[in-house]
Amino acid sequence: MAALPTVGRRGEGAAILQLTAHGRLPEGKHPIDLEEMHDLFVARAPHQEARQLIFDAFKIHYSLVRQLFSHGTLWVDGGFCTHKPTAPKDIDMVIIVDPGEVQNFSPAEEERLMQLLTLQGVKVKQPDTRVQRVQPMGGLIDCFFVLSIDIDSIKMWDLLWSSVKEADGTITPGATKGYLELTW
Repeated sequence: MAALPTVGRRGEGAAILQLTAHGRLPEGKHPIDLEEMHDLFVARAPHQEARQLIFDAFKIHYSLVRQLFSHGTLWVDGGFCTHKPTAPKDIDMVIIVDPGEVQNFSPAEEERLMQLLTLQGVKVKQPDTRVQRVQPMGGLIDCFFVLSIDIDSIKMWDLLWSSVKEADGTITPGATKGYLELTW
């Protein structure tokens, strides 16, 4: 049996992140940087070609987010953050920022933010139809936004990102997992 992938953590006395026997992150928020994220979920993961495309889209998206906000937190989750037998289709994330980061946004900055987020129930003019969901970066990113003072939403995302979902999207009762946290 092959050893489960691990990633070294920077800093003195830092822990090594290791996936569970089910190929998931252990319970909790796991601080990580881009290099470590690539190593664990692209270089040493199954379906490397699909994962590399998603990671490339993620790096561009993350760069655009950082251009809008001077500091914040990004929680990252989904099939990308596992070693499952099936290839991930996208990477899931939620941007968390302080209210001061958006209070003086110009209309152009608001529009740039909207282009980075997953939109649901969108009406398209040509052809005249309703689209269930529009995701950034050609569907490779599933991204949401919350203010750091919205404690109920923060708790909801923590609970959602800590839940284990079956292939059909249902939550497995009693099962938990972890997710990644990038800060800037």
